[in-house]
Amino acid sequence: MQKSKEPIRHKVILDTSCLVAALLAEKGISAQTFASAVQGEIYNFYTSEMLEELRDVLARPKFELEKENQEKFINLFQEVSFLIQQHASYLVVQCRDQKDDKFLSLANQIDANFIITLDADLLVLGSIKRTKIIMPWEFLERMKETNRRI
Repeated sequence: MQKSKEPIRHKVILDTSCLVAALLAEKGISAQTFASAVQGEIYNFYTSEMLEELRDVLARPKFELEKENQEKFINLFQEVSFLIQQHASYLVVQCRDQKDDKFLSLANQIDANFIITLDADLLVLGSIKRTKIIMPWEFLERMKETNRRI
C-alpha cells in the first residue's frame, strides 16, 4: 500500500509589512501569501507584541482603512495563526531596526522556516540560523517548487 504524500506545511512568520500589503492589495502577492495561511497550507505564528504593532499600523490615517475592515482582518489573522508567548531565552538583538528584532526572536524560538517580509531592514539579513528571510513572491515560488516535488 502506497502512502499519500502530504504537502509540506512550512512554519512562517508574516511580518507587519506583508500583512498590511495583503489587506491593501487583496489580489497582490502578499495577499496570496496570507491566503496560504487562511487555507491551512502554511503555519503562521505571531506574538502579542506583533499583534499590537499590526493594530497600530492598520489604524494609521494614511491607509484610510475603516475600523470594521481592520478588525475583520485582525480577527481572521488570529483565527488562522498561532499565538506564541515569547520567552526571554530566545531573544535576538540583530536587526538594524530594533523594532524588527521581535520577528527574529520568534523565528529563533519556533525554529521557523521563513520570515516573509517587505521590510529592507529584515531582508538585508538574509537569514537567522536556519530561518530564511524572504519576500512574498520568493516564498510563493518556493511553495510551488516544493509542492511540485511531492
